Amino acid sequence: MRKFASYGPALVVLLCVVVAMFVVPGLIERYAYAQQHAKITLARSVLAEDDILRRIDRATSAIADSTEPSVVHIETRIAPRSAEGSGTYSTGAGWVYDEIGHVITNAHVVQTAKTVSIEFFDGRVVRGEVIGMDPYTDIAVIRADPRSKYFPTRRASNRLPRIGEQVYAFGSPFGFKFSMSEGIISGLGREAAGSNVVGGYTNYIQTDAAVNPGNSGGPLMNSDGHVIGMNVAIATAKSVGESPEASGSDSAGISFAIPLGTIQPIVDQIIKYGKVSRGYLGIRYDGGARERVSIPMPDGSTLTGIQVTEVEPDGPSYAGGILAGDVVVSIQGSPILNAESLSSLISSSRSGETIAVQVYRDEQIVDLQVTLGKMKNEVLANRIAEPIMMQLGMSLESAPEGVRVYNAWPGFPAAIAGFRKGDTITLVNGKPYNDINHFFVLIADEGILAGKPIEFAVRGADGQTRQISLHLEW
Repeated sequence: MRKFASYGPALVVLLCVVVAMFVVPGLIERYAYAQQHAKITLARSVLAEDDILRRIDRATSAIADSTEPSVVHIETRIAPRSAEGSGTYSTGAGWVYDEIGHVITNAHVVQTAKTVSIEFFDGRVVRGEVIGMDPYTDIAVIRADPRSKYFPTRRASNRLPRIGEQVYAFGSPFGFKFSMSEGIISGLGREAAGSNVVGGYTNYIQTDAAVNPGNSGGPLMNSDGHVIGMNVAIATAKSVGESPEASGSDSAGISFAIPLGTIQPIVDQIIKYGKVSRGYLGIRYDGGARERVSIPMPDGSTLTGIQVTEVEPDGPSYAGGILAGDVVVSIQGSPILNAESLSSLISSSRSGETIAVQVYRDEQIVDLQVTLGKMKNEVLANRIAEPIMMQLGMSLESAPEGVRVYNAWPGFPAAIAGFRKGDTITLVNGKPYNDINHFFVLIADEGILAGKPIEFAVRGADGQTRQISLHLEW
């Protein structure tokens, strides 16, 4: 009996161990299951009672449903450079601007296209005619059959984009037609140094929506389902500001769009006149940190603008009441974020048009009406001369007889086409020019920025004349 009593405690311990090994895990498992079941039940209850995510989904789907009929897939056939060539094909996107079939896309999508095919969301394909383009802003207008029915996009003409707003990019990335991606506005008034808009006006909207090759020309929509811009470029590890097609890379979370404030006046000019006549304000500004001014307002907001350093005597700004020292804070209601946004907003308006200009002067906002003059050749030439000469591989100088070739480097397009040092250019596509500034504006007007071939009449240093055909690929 004493022996059994001595083993009693050990048996109790052993029994407890057995219970712990086989019973407790089951209890713990049932307890964990009960906890997780309660958590899942609560979560499902919250989802059932709170439909905020379903409402967001429905709103996003509504944006897709309202936008898709206005988005088009564009395929172009680019004419061959020689009689032996077969031409090449390119694709992009666009969007319907009005009910009579004007379609908007990037100029680089259709720049040298021989034919343009426009495909709608319902599979309908129509032939399009490029009625005009503006290489300075990379905007082109295509006209589809006006007898058909179209669903034009709605435009955010009275609502300016703001950083942080939700946006949706449409297009045909990698050939996946009528695709939609989502993001937010990451920045405004961006300049893209590597942009394919040579010497052009950028002032881009930056977003993190996925934009890839094939998205060019597609609309950028806001949460109201209104167009606020047009996809044009991306930033990658290789480049900043190239078109998605030319970059050779995929989306890296930084894409750019041309703002609607630039698009509308350019498109309206092309539709009405077939070309763009750029406006000129006649002010001087540096655009550096010293001239870019931040103005705190009583409501806690901040205005930004560019300070005018000089007003051209008897120019449009002088007649409109702008003074040296004024800070230009808005053009046509669009805020001035930097020097590039100021240049873009002025140049996209037509010469002779009266625009609303707001300036900050003596601690108050002053509203002015200014009738724009015609953009001077020297202003446009100053933007495009250097990049054109770099692409040509040729430096040019002013001469009494016209524009003379100062140097043409071997292996570059100019030398390959037949330009030699000492050549004097006498005509451009059979047209004369006044001076070197007019020369650069003329070759731009004739399409060199769009990749079109230009015929130059050239007189050599030996007095012999010859014709040289040259085009550039941007």
